[in-house]
Amino acid sequence: MTTKRRLVKAMGLLALGVGVWGGFPGCTDRVAEEELASRVRTSAPEWQSYQEDLKAQVGAGPVAQWKGRPTQVWSGGAAVYVAFEVSGPWAQRDAAIPVLLRDPFGGVHRNVSAQRNGAVVTYAFQVLAEPSAVPLAWVEIKFPRGERRVILSTEGRGEIGR
Repeated sequence: MTTKRRLVKAMGLLALGVGVWGGFPGCTDRVAEEELASRVRTSAPEWQSYQEDLKAQVGAGPVAQWKGRPTQVWSGGAAVYVAFEVSGPWAQRDAAIPVLLRDPFGGVHRNVSAQRNGAVVTYAFQVLAEPSAVPLAWVEIKFPRGERRVILSTEGRGEIGR
């Protein structure tokens, strides 16, 4: 077989391999925004396996693109709010990656909503069944590649340093 023929054959096999590989769900980093939003809505990551669940349910590529850090936590009534500064592709998306919050009683809560204001995304968690006069002492937050425990003041506010 001539060198030129071998080269053509190798290129054909490579093209076929790329075409087949790209046809499998989750094998490419490109996910349509509607599909990504649907995955985010239906995801249900667990506390213990959060990172793996998130990659499996939302997609490893999109999760790897998420860059953010929590900046502020506050409680109000029966809810807790966590503000994140988000950068990269997720700063422009309508969908907000799922975040988990654990309370001092051992309850784990997935965000019930996320409001975007520029690069700041504020996640809301329904923590208590009824508003409480006494704020929580602390909360733990799980987010892509991170986990933070935040101590809350008697007013229910927690600042997070860099």
